[in-house]
Amino acid sequence: MCPISVRASANILESARRNTGIRGSKMTSFAGRIKKAFSDMKVHRKLIVAYVLTGLFPMCLMFTLFYTQMRRVLVEREIKNLQTTFEQAVDDVNTELALHQSMSDYLAFDQTIVQIIKAEDKNSFEAYERMVKEFDPMMDSLSYFYPEIRQSTVYVRDFVIPHGTYLRPAQEIENDEWTAPADNDVHWYADMDQGTVTMVRSMPLIDDGKGGFLYISMDYSKIFGSMELAVNEDYGVFVYNEDKEVLYENQKMTRNAKYQMEFSDFQKIQKKEKQNTANYILLEKEIEQNGWHAACYLPKKGIISPMQPILLIVLLMWAGCVLFSAVVIMRFSGNMAHRLEKLKKTMAEVEEGNLEVEMVSTERDEIGDLTRGFNQMLSRIRQLIQEVYESRIRQKQYEMTALRAQINPHFLYNSLSLINWKALEIGSDDISKATLALSRYYRTSLNKGKNTMSIREEIDNVRSYLQIQEMFHDYSFTVKMDVAEDILDYRTLNLILQPLAENAIAHGIDRRRGSEPGVITISGRRDGDCVVLSVADNGVGMEQEKAQTILTEKSSGYGVRNVNSRIQLEYGEAYGLSIESEPGKGTKVTVRIPGVEREVQA
Repeated sequence: MCPISVRASANILESARRNTGIRGSKMTSFAGRIKKAFSDMKVHRKLIVAYVLTGLFPMCLMFTLFYTQMRRVLVEREIKNLQTTFEQAVDDVNTELALHQSMSDYLAFDQTIVQIIKAEDKNSFEAYERMVKEFDPMMDSLSYFYPEIRQSTVYVRDFVIPHGTYLRPAQEIENDEWTAPADNDVHWYADMDQGTVTMVRSMPLIDDGKGGFLYISMDYSKIFGSMELAVNEDYGVFVYNEDKEVLYENQKMTRNAKYQMEFSDFQKIQKKEKQNTANYILLEKEIEQNGWHAACYLPKKGIISPMQPILLIVLLMWAGCVLFSAVVIMRFSGNMAHRLEKLKKTMAEVEEGNLEVEMVSTERDEIGDLTRGFNQMLSRIRQLIQEVYESRIRQKQYEMTALRAQINPHFLYNSLSLINWKALEIGSDDISKATLALSRYYRTSLNKGKNTMSIREEIDNVRSYLQIQEMFHDYSFTVKMDVAEDILDYRTLNLILQPLAENAIAHGIDRRRGSEPGVITISGRRDGDCVVLSVADNGVGMEQEKAQTILTEKSSGYGVRNVNSRIQLEYGEAYGLSIESEPGKGTKVTVRIPGVEREVQA
């Protein structure tokens, strides 16, 4: 066995420490995320979560435990009651059979009956008189004391004079299954169709039991009357002998008829489990007097059904408590959240520039103090704005007025017209062309101070701009116009194509390499209820991922993003710009605006 080196021990300890640290950091991170999520919740939701964790969840857990325990106790009690009742019913049947067997013992061993049957002169008057005075009263007393007895007969194999139903020759019933009991035991039979329970036994004092036997037939319902159990509305009872023949059957399925089963099904289930199954409670007990067996089955649903009212009351009480507490917490948290939301909306109005709002709060809690503090702060802000902000606004307005006064459109147009006239006078067509293009560009750009113009004017504006740029670039690129005539009278925001054309020249055309001339294509068409304009170039292009960032805050440029923002502010976020680009092939910027308003012609 080799000792572990100091370095190996250190590595093992370090690895264990690192693994423990990783698990600890994961748990800390998870707890941190939960804490942050709870911190970011609104107050209304925080109160609801607190209620759920501290109130509703414990109540549900307690109710579940209580319901489960209560149901288990009730089921156990019901099963115990069923066992007691069933065993008592079997004992009653056993007692009834034992009583009749005891009575049969009295008759089977009675010397008087034996003497009458074995009399040598059976036809004498003395024999008849004895039969009437002694034998008949004895047999009559059976029916008197035991009303359930339908028939009691002594059958004799030797010659005998029939005497009513009490004394008959055995030859009359030789074909019956019980005619010749082979022993001195008591034999029991039951016939569901005839509704009888029969006891047959030999009479030992008549030729050692071979000369005759006693037959007693009893009312079926009287013997098995106790099997009408009074414990549940759904149960089944079978009484069967050793040969598995059903002697008695009582199927009482009032509410759960689908759980009723035949004796064959009962035997199959009985083989699997003696007492409890998934759907049934099974009970069995032997009737000791004759070796029969009594069996009972009860659907478990039949046990639970009578308990439903009690469980429903408990459930309703629990639901009432939950509902009441939920209403209270919702009203309480809703009131608090409403006050905070009202304060938040007031702050939002202040952010939008409405400084005249004011909140009224009569509560003396923390939210009330916060509201009053906000009102005081707002009052102070209004005072400062009155003193400082408004004076600066007026100063800016004065500066803007002065700046506008310096730019006199008429002076600019007249100056450009003079330059154009002088250029024509000396025969300089290029100067004249540039001057006219510049004049048209500024005329459409200023647009008499309006924010919108027709698409026709917007196309003229960008055309003038591109004519000037062509001169600046010594006609190193060409311009193609492909605008449908049916959209020219639709209105659009002014100066939306010029920044796109400028961007195409600066970042596309100017950076391209090769001898192939640059091309800028301006196109326009209808697309349903929209107007689609585009500016495309065959410049250097860019990756599509980069193109997607031009319209976001990540872009360093402002011109294209400004156009997109103006369109969305004017028409909504469903409209604006989209950019398609591919390195080495160029870029295409598409403008989508609504096309529902037309330019009114004078």
